[in-house]
Amino acid sequence: MSTLSCADGAALHRLTVEAEADPNALLRLLEPFVIHAVMPVRLASRADDAGLCAEIEFHAGPEVAERLAARIGVMFAVLRAELCAVPARAEAA
Repeated sequence: MSTLSCADGAALHRLTVEAEADPNALLRLLEPFVIHAVMPVRLASRADDAGLCAEIEFHAGPEVAERLAARIGVMFAVLRAELCAVPARAEAA
Protein backbone atom coordinates (compact mmCIF):
# COMPACT_ATOMS: atom_id res chain seq x y z
CA MET A 1 0.00 0.00 0.00
CA SER A 2 1.44 3.39 -0.94
CA THR A 3 1.73 6.36 1.39
CA LEU A 4 -0.22 9.48 0.42
CA SER A 5 0.46 13.01 1.57
CA CYS A 6 -2.30 14.02 3.94
CA ALA A 7 -3.25 16.34 6.77
CA ASP A 8 -0.14 15.73 8.92
CA GLY A 9 0.30 19.44 9.65
CA ALA A 10 0.08 20.40 5.98
CA ALA A 11 -2.10 23.35 5.04
CA LEU A 12 -5.31 22.94 3.07
CA HIS A 13 -5.11 24.46 -0.41
CA ARG A 14 -7.71 25.07 -3.11
CA LEU A 15 -6.74 24.95 -6.77
CA THR A 16 -9.31 26.48 -9.11
CA VAL A 17 -8.84 25.55 -12.76
CA GLU A 18 -10.58 26.64 -15.94
CA ALA A 19 -9.89 24.51 -19.00
CA GLU A 20 -11.15 24.03 -22.51
CA ALA A 21 -13.96 21.54 -23.02
CA ASP A 22 -12.18 18.20 -23.45
CA PRO A 23 -13.28 14.72 -22.39
CA ASN A 24 -9.82 14.04 -20.91
CA ALA A 25 -9.40 17.36 -19.06
CA LEU A 26 -10.39 16.13 -15.61
CA LEU A 27 -8.16 13.07 -15.84
CA ARG A 28 -5.22 15.26 -16.89
CA LEU A 29 -5.84 17.66 -13.98
CA LEU A 30 -5.67 14.82 -11.47
CA GLU A 31 -2.56 13.12 -12.86
CA PRO A 32 -0.05 15.49 -11.13
CA PHE A 33 -1.67 14.66 -7.78
CA VAL A 34 -0.89 10.98 -8.40
CA ILE A 35 2.71 11.80 -9.34
CA HIS A 36 3.19 13.80 -6.10
CA ALA A 37 1.27 11.24 -3.96
CA VAL A 38 -1.25 13.87 -2.87
CA MET A 39 -4.84 12.77 -2.27
CA PRO A 40 -7.42 15.48 -3.05
CA VAL A 41 -9.89 15.82 -0.17
CA ARG A 42 -12.58 17.53 -2.24
CA LEU A 43 -13.23 17.81 -5.95
CA ALA A 44 -16.01 19.83 -7.55
CA SER A 45 -16.33 20.24 -11.28
CA ARG A 46 -18.74 21.68 -13.78
CA ALA A 47 -18.51 21.21 -17.53
CA ASP A 48 -20.44 22.59 -20.46
CA ASP A 49 -19.76 23.54 -24.08
CA ALA A 50 -17.73 26.54 -22.90
CA GLY A 51 -15.29 24.42 -20.90
CA LEU A 52 -14.49 22.86 -17.56
CA CYS A 53 -14.27 24.58 -14.20
CA ALA A 54 -12.80 22.49 -11.37
CA GLU A 55 -11.99 23.15 -7.71
CA ILE A 56 -9.60 20.73 -6.06
CA GLU A 57 -8.85 20.93 -2.33
CA PHE A 58 -5.84 19.11 -0.91
CA HIS A 59 -3.40 19.08 1.99
CA ALA A 60 0.23 19.73 1.09
CA GLY A 61 3.24 21.75 2.05
CA PRO A 62 3.62 25.10 0.27
CA GLU A 63 6.35 23.85 -2.07
CA VAL A 64 4.29 20.89 -3.28
CA ALA A 65 1.14 23.03 -3.62
CA GLU A 66 3.02 25.59 -5.74
CA ARG A 67 4.57 22.83 -7.85
CA LEU A 68 1.14 21.29 -8.51
CA ALA A 69 -0.35 24.67 -9.44
CA ALA A 70 2.57 25.50 -11.75
CA ARG A 71 2.46 22.11 -13.46
CA ILE A 72 -1.29 22.26 -14.00
CA GLY A 73 -1.17 25.91 -15.09
CA VAL A 74 0.98 25.11 -18.12
CA MET A 75 -0.96 22.06 -19.24
CA PHE A 76 -2.44 21.93 -22.70
CA ALA A 77 -6.05 23.18 -22.68
CA VAL A 78 -5.76 24.85 -19.24
CA LEU A 79 -6.83 28.48 -19.48
CA ARG A 80 -6.31 29.49 -15.84
CA ALA A 81 -5.09 27.88 -12.63
CA GLU A 82 -5.30 29.75 -9.33
CA LEU A 83 -3.99 28.45 -6.00
CA CYS A 84 -5.13 29.77 -2.64
CA ALA A 85 -4.89 28.65 0.98
CA VAL A 86 -8.13 27.63 2.66
CA PRO A 87 -8.55 29.36 6.04
CA ALA A 88 -8.50 26.99 9.02
CA ARG A 89 -12.07 27.84 10.03
CA ALA A 90 -13.33 26.76 6.57
CA GLU A 91 -11.73 23.32 7.05
CA ALA A 92 -14.06 22.49 9.93
CA ALA A 93 -17.17 23.32 7.87
